Amino acid sequence: MAGVKSVLFSLLLITQLSASFAVRSENTYQFNDNNVAQRLSVLEGMEDKNQALALVAKLRTSGDFYALDKLSILATESKLYHQLGQLDKAIALAQQQQSLANELGYKKLEANAYKLIGVYAYYQGNNRLALQSYQRALAYYLKVNEPIAQANLYNNIALVHAKTGQLESALLSYQQAQPLYQNHGSLQDQTDLELNVANLYLQLRRYERAITKYFDVIEKTKELGHMKGLAMAHAGLGNAYKYTSDYQQAEHYMLLALNYYRDSKNDYFTAAMLHNLAELNNLMSNIEAAITYAQEAIRLSIAQEHNIAYVGSLYSLAKAYFFQGKHALALNYLEQSSDMVKQMQYKEQQMYNFLLRALILAAQNKTFQAVQAQQQFLQLHIEMANNELNTKLALFDAEQLQQEVQQLKQQKRVQELETQRASQERNFIIIVVLAMLLIVFLIARREIERRSKHELELKVKQRTTELELIMQELQNANQIKSQFLANMSHEIRTPLTTVIGQAEAIISGDIDEHYIHKEVEIIHGNSLHLLELTNNILDLSKIEANKIELELKKQDLHDILQELANIFSIQAKKKGLTFEIIHALTRPFLIEIDGFRVKQILINLCANAIKFTAKGHVELKITQSDHHLDFKITDSGIGMSSSQLQHLFESFTQGDSSKSRRFGGTGLGLCLSDQLAKIMGAKITVESELNQGSVFVFSLPCKFSADQVAKQSKVLAENADNQQHQKPLQGTILLAEDHDDNRRLIARLLSSLGLEVLTARNGLEALALLEQHQVTLVLMDIQMPEMDGIEAFKVLRQRGYEIPVVALTANAMSHEISQYLALGFNGHLSKPIERQIFVATISQYYDGSVSLAQANEHFEQLDMTDLKQEFLSNLALEQQDLILHINNSAWQKLANLAHRIAGAAQMFGFAELSQHALSLEMAIKNNETLTINNHTQQLLNEIDQVLW
Repeated sequence: MAGVKSVLFSLLLITQLSASFAVRSENTYQFNDNNVAQRLSVLEGMEDKNQALALVAKLRTSGDFYALDKLSILATESKLYHQLGQLDKAIALAQQQQSLANELGYKKLEANAYKLIGVYAYYQGNNRLALQSYQRALAYYLKVNEPIAQANLYNNIALVHAKTGQLESALLSYQQAQPLYQNHGSLQDQTDLELNVANLYLQLRRYERAITKYFDVIEKTKELGHMKGLAMAHAGLGNAYKYTSDYQQAEHYMLLALNYYRDSKNDYFTAAMLHNLAELNNLMSNIEAAITYAQEAIRLSIAQEHNIAYVGSLYSLAKAYFFQGKHALALNYLEQSSDMVKQMQYKEQQMYNFLLRALILAAQNKTFQAVQAQQQFLQLHIEMANNELNTKLALFDAEQLQQEVQQLKQQKRVQELETQRASQERNFIIIVVLAMLLIVFLIARREIERRSKHELELKVKQRTTELELIMQELQNANQIKSQFLANMSHEIRTPLTTVIGQAEAIISGDIDEHYIHKEVEIIHGNSLHLLELTNNILDLSKIEANKIELELKKQDLHDILQELANIFSIQAKKKGLTFEIIHALTRPFLIEIDGFRVKQILINLCANAIKFTAKGHVELKITQSDHHLDFKITDSGIGMSSSQLQHLFESFTQGDSSKSRRFGGTGLGLCLSDQLAKIMGAKITVESELNQGSVFVFSLPCKFSADQVAKQSKVLAENADNQQHQKPLQGTILLAEDHDDNRRLIARLLSSLGLEVLTARNGLEALALLEQHQVTLVLMDIQMPEMDGIEAFKVLRQRGYEIPVVALTANAMSHEISQYLALGFNGHLSKPIERQIFVATISQYYDGSVSLAQANEHFEQLDMTDLKQEFLSNLALEQQDLILHINNSAWQKLANLAHRIAGAAQMFGFAELSQHALSLEMAIKNNETLTINNHTQQLLNEIDQVLW
């Protein structure tokens, strides 16, 4: 009877549609009216979806339509394909709908098309396409501020994250959807969200909490009469009871859900429930029933393109055949499931497949392959672990409860106000309204007057501030001029007095002839000093007039370094200091530079370092990178404060005015050096701390000559010949590093040297590994959670371990290094890794030998693509943490995260990103609260640049 009704309905519909067409040609039709939406609604309501689809296709090709009609037809056709389970075609039509909407400039319709693509892709198991489509739709609705649409998309995005095992991202999306539903959604919306959160608890294996949530949802769906939601809650409750081993209850609720889906002819969800029942019967040892359920689930999931149910049912069928001892057949079905799972990025199912594969292979006596499968399972299991998520879920519950309590209070207050208003006398309404209008008028008038007065005060205050700043600048300029004149007077008079005095003594004959030569040398030396002062002033004048011209020519850098050594070794020795020049440059090292100006800058920087260092050391270190030479001058002198650093490169200034009296000098040297460096396209940077020393870095861009490249190639070839007789390093090393990306990168570098690498994420893990393994050397990061490097080092020494420990940290200031060495660390390595120092430091503790050239060859051959991609993926999550910490004013967590990002970014070559992160970390450490938000925003912008 039902079939007859369906046929009659179809004939009636065809008759109605035909009546609205006028024949234009043999195969072309056109509507007599424009009521396309009504016809599409009728077609969507037909029971025979295939017949409805044929009619829609005929309608689409029947004539010309308005653009909106074309979009509506595409939308209906894609929905019908979805209902028939043909998801590939549904997605293709939705993509046509999106493309057409984009072409016509219908942004909202394009966003809706993206949402449809996301829904179809999610049902198909194409999680990547689903996530991309939802995010594009969300981008539109965030701009137009439609809360319910935003909440729906956040909810859908959370479902995708949960399906791919990104549970923390799923939680964040639910947190964004919850207040939108609470303030703007219906009870149905809030119940659906609560069901999804219950499913998330189930995925986190918090079964008791999930069961409680499911019963709450069941009560609410019964009240709402939402039978589909009730069935979904029954399905989730059945799974929760399955995981708690209450198989009888599990089967009861699963069958309730299955019966509903079968009665409503929802083959998509029927396939999912059949898979769940197959799994349950495997657990109950009802193998034949499990096979029957799994086979029916496979059939329906193929028809519906339900990839998730498909791969799960294949897994259940493989497990059942494994229980029957049909190992080859079980492995065949499992491989089919694994191939599809890999494409879907369905990590949870992939983990189960690895475990079952290990069992099947072990049963087939394929021991090695079984162990490999087990290792794959363990690796994926560790990757999916998320220790912090349960805490965040608890916080989410607490926030949700608080919002519900607040809402009840607000509702109660509204009811009280309504009662009070109802009790008021109606006769006073007109009087109250007139009084309110009068009050509003008076307030508005007074507000206008107040704003006008406030704006005038602001203008006066702003002008006064500007005048005060100008006056302050004039006073500072006058003070600098006076200080400069005083310094110059002293600097010029001192050698000039000597010159005049010695000359007069010679003229008057007061000097014995045997000593005249010595006196002339004194005159000559002081005259050269006067000439140097004059040249510095003239050079600055030329720079200001843009008259400085560089003389670029080939220069052997070793000649300049030798001159520096000759000049400053003696000066340093006289003061009791050590002066070292450290480099690994080939000989000769020919580059095109203005040798005179480069030497002038280096002399100024080294002279200042020696001048302001009373004891300790001065070091000049030269390193070569792509198209750059870096000259790093480190001293253990008096250092500078942050306020002094701000004016360091200004004309005629020193750290403070007293320094010129104690140490001499006009304050021209650094200003001149900075200006010369800028002309060369170079830069000078400085790090310093009061009473702790300073580090100046002169970074010089330069072109290496062809002779230099040939010389380097020859040296590398000679090193390659020597490497044939070298053996890789042998032994075990422990690396303690909290940042995952840094840890993997450094471990890979160490492995390339031949070492066996053990890794730990904090000091506690490092100590545990030391108790289990014989280790030759420990690389210990300083800043780590739970137990930092310094605390771990102290515990290690207290337990009697004498293993060498090298500090591995981005904290590279001289006083910090001195602190680590004073504590007893055997050495120090800075991040990012400097290959020459890194290889040399590691090699001295192991048998075998690796030259720098050989290490460079190993490092260059390493494929770091996966590590860099993981860094970028983690960076996207860390970007969300940055936003969370700044919103919660969690400054210490923000500083720690900035420190982690800075170190990792520098390791992977993102210098600008690292610098922004360091700036944020320093702002927090220095308690510069006014600039923290600005630095955070700059860091977030730079992350966007890196990711996109």
